[in-house]
Amino acid sequence: MLSPASQLLVRNQERFSEGRWLLVNPQDSAVFSALSGDLYGYHQYFDIYQQASRIKAKHHHFGAEYPQSEKFDGICIYMPKAKEQAEMLLANLVHCLLPGGQILLVGDNKGGVKSSPKLMAPYAEHCNKVDSARHCALYGAIPDKAAKAFKLESWIKQFKLQVAGVDITLCSLPGVFSHGSLDLGTKLLLEQIKEVPNGPVLDFGCGAGIIGCYLGLMNPKAKPLMVDVSALAIFSASQSAKANGLEAEALPSNGLSEVKGSFAGVYTNPPFHTGLNTDYQVTADFCKQIRPLLRPNGPLYMVANSFLRYQPLLEQSLGAVEILLDGTKFRVYRCHRLR
Repeated sequence: MLSPASQLLVRNQERFSEGRWLLVNPQDSAVFSALSGDLYGYHQYFDIYQQASRIKAKHHHFGAEYPQSEKFDGICIYMPKAKEQAEMLLANLVHCLLPGGQILLVGDNKGGVKSSPKLMAPYAEHCNKVDSARHCALYGAIPDKAAKAFKLESWIKQFKLQVAGVDITLCSLPGVFSHGSLDLGTKLLLEQIKEVPNGPVLDFGCGAGIIGCYLGLMNPKAKPLMVDVSALAIFSASQSAKANGLEAEALPSNGLSEVKGSFAGVYTNPPFHTGLNTDYQVTADFCKQIRPLLRPNGPLYMVANSFLRYQPLLEQSLGAVEILLDGTKFRVYRCHRLR
């Protein structure tokens, strides 16, 4: 199904009919079928990347940055929720334009797209609204100013923190959950973990890798696997592991789709937001699918907002659930696979 932003692009089909076009972080894969032309996709989210790759398998790239050796006549960026992520995308992609090429920015009116002229100011003298519909707007600009060299590493925010007596160094990129800080829910979760089992342990929805790094630092015999749908999170988690001297793997996955093997323990502050809307489906599927991946007697720790009803789903999948902390904002659960 076409998102409202994609429907707005289809209204402007003629813009994509000539030259090579790069669509950046589209909110749906259907836009690659709805638009005609020489289209390429750049994805920082693994779910849409997988879906879009099945439509035009040779025309899609997944990663934290786009190769600057690739050049396009036009680039269309779906406005991300985080302004700094938009700034990073522009700093990267302006180097992927052919001379005279144009950049389009599309998004929900409530999602920051109205700031497009300000975002484009370092690169173009003029940025104009092209069209609006479906509560979305489309802005366009032709960069005519010299752009600074882009290096992904310069956008990393590195910081040190201590949780439950464990010193951790974290690295995060714009667009990663709780960028540059430790969120309260994760802090509460980590404070409830008193011991970490040997062997493979899973950090689901890893973000910058705080949980996986904590597990590895708590027990050097643990082997953390950090999983997230975001390429920015996977890159950040990998950098965090290196900064802490850990051998931990970071894996892109749509939910648990790419996760193989079994785990001595599973730990998560699961996602429940997608774009501007609330979405619980990823975590609901996780609760239903985690059982075969968790070894017998292995613990599962989860923190979630108190209003989210994940306890019944965990009970159906694993059995009895213990509430380790029940606060006004967050609840920490622990359960085991007993059979």
